[in-house]
Amino acid sequence: MTSIRLNGAFRDAVADITLAVAQDPNLVALVMRWNEDDTLLWTLNSLPNGQNTVPGGGAAHAEEALIVNWAGYVAQNNGNEPDTVEILLTKSPCMDRSPARQMAGGAWAPGCSSKLRQLVLAKPANDWRICFLAYYQEDIRIDAQAYGAVAEFTGIAKADVYLWADRHRG
Repeated sequence: MTSIRLNGAFRDAVADITLAVAQDPNLVALVMRWNEDDTLLWTLNSLPNGQNTVPGGGAAHAEEALIVNWAGYVAQNNGNEPDTVEILLTKSPCMDRSPARQMAGGAWAPGCSSKLRQLVLAKPANDWRICFLAYYQEDIRIDAQAYGAVAEFTGIAKADVYLWADRHRG
């Protein structure tokens, strides 16, 4: 698998979410790009505590918002699914903090790691590059759940999930 290429508008979007998270440590944000094309780039944030849904979506975590909005992204890409998906998260997906949900026409298991795994398996993209800047709850502790959430992707040949610092400088 290939690592995420941090360049152009993708780099700028990552800088923006990194700054936002520095100002609000409870915020989890992601940047997604399709087919290494900066015109197919989206930024999503988790919602503040006390808000339970994105408008019309029923999701509160950034990964859930991505799932809810996926069909809209396909529409923006002339109805085409991507071949390559790059996702940079400010924190690794949670293991069980987000509840099971009915959204995007289906049932989604608890935890953003399970939801993201389900999305990867359901979509035709054959190259998923998913990295995160820090482990979930790293500022408190890195526990078995943080590692377990990442381990959910083990054995999925089309998904490469890794900690940014393991492959990139800076």
